[in-house]
Amino acid sequence: MTHPAATLIAEFRAAVDEIEARLAPSACATIASHNWIVIDDFGPLAFTLTPEGRKHRATCTGHGRAHKVNRFTREDAERLAAACNARAAFWTDAAHEEAATLRRHIAALEAASAA
Repeated sequence: MTHPAATLIAEFRAAVDEIEARLAPSACATIASHNWIVIDDFGPLAFTLTPEGRKHRATCTGHGRAHKVNRFTREDAERLAAACNARAAFWTDAAHEEAATLRRHIAALEAASAA
């Protein structure tokens, strides 16, 4: 296996482990209403929130992992998604999808490295 592929596989595995740890059941519960994220074609979007009176202005700052980006109410996520040409998703669904994608990448890299 080439060194860059091995490094990438290790990084992907670490990311999958981190995602699965966040998805594991725990004694803590999160309010379900604030579990929506915004995703575009390249992945989950992160935002900086700036207070403006009684509301906040959300400015997109790039991409992140589904379990690490800002979480919103469904309505706020849908409003941001419409403004960003993206879609709103429940974070756990997005995290499961992200972990599955990383596993597919790992399998493809291992297959290419074995050939």
